[in-house]
Amino acid sequence: MDNYKAPMAMKRLGDLFERYRTRIKAPQASVEKECLVIIKELTRFELTLDQIEYTVSTRTLSLRVPSILRTEILLQKGAILDKLKTHLGADNCPTYIR
Repeated sequence: MDNYKAPMAMKRLGDLFERYRTRIKAPQASVEKECLVIIKELTRFELTLDQIEYTVSTRTLSLRVPSILRTEILLQKGAILDKLKTHLGADNCPTYIR
């Protein structure tokens, strides 16, 4: 009885995964695929996966498309980034499109 400790308080189930929710980033390929879908929704342009490159460290989305398409996509940059933020979360989405 000398070594008895009262049981610990129960943790909320949502708190058990807090570490993973704050530290794990979305993989590069999933961000690129989601960006393809959103660009197609908003601009009706069908891009391929090799025309988009996402850099995780700088959270930059690079487009390898003709300049006329790039201009049209950049005109809707705010809507694209907002939609990406709702789909991927604020920590995992790109912050800049170039």
